[in-house]
Amino acid sequence: MKNILKNILFTGLFLAGFTAACSPPTAQPLTETPAPTASLVPTATPFPASASTETAPPASPTSEFAPFCGDNSTAAPLPQCRFPVVEESSTFCTSKNPYNLILMTDGMTYEALTDGFRCTDAGIKDDKQMLTCTGQMASEFEIEVCDPACVVPTVQAENTKCPSDYNYNAFQGCCTQEIQLLNRNCMTFKFKTTTCVIDCSVYTSKAGCNANSSACYWDDRGDSCHARK
Repeated sequence: MKNILKNILFTGLFLAGFTAACSPPTAQPLTETPAPTASLVPTATPFPASASTETAPPASPTSEFAPFCGDNSTAAPLPQCRFPVVEESSTFCTSKNPYNLILMTDGMTYEALTDGFRCTDAGIKDDKQMLTCTGQMASEFEIEVCDPACVVPTVQAENTKCPSDYNYNAFQGCCTQEIQLLNRNCMTFKFKTTTCVIDCSVYTSKAGCNANSSACYWDDRGDSCHARK
């Protein structure tokens, strides 16, 4: 009998301990975590373009003019031109025609500018080019001498206007106050022919005198022919 009670008591204690070991733990109460508060960051709102109070800077006062010539300008540099050196060597007559012997820098070109005169090449002397010019006696004439190796460019510019007291330099395309040489590689020289001595008094008619007008001229008041001086 006592063994039966012990077994019943032991079995009850075993079931009580097993029940306690298998029961789930007591749940802890849940606490809510507060949601983060969003911070407001002010943002700049751009003004519309029409509301801008800024104005564009005024245009440069020289924008309406061509650029100024100078070291910082974009103007084309002028070429190094040789200036012709021309001098008269002598005057003489051949077959009663006057001639001028002229010496100039070798390699130059020349042209007689006065009507009735012509110039021809006479060779080289002392590294100088010689030419002879002839025409009417005792008359002035002009020749133009140029350096053909000097080609002065002309800038094709859109704006050729310059401020007051400035001149437009067509060769460089800029404004300058310097004296502009329109043609640096050409120069004009003036000479005068001599009188070849002839006896003009032998011409008793105006027609005969005028036929030798290079040396003689007809005086209407004296009805006589005279030598040119």
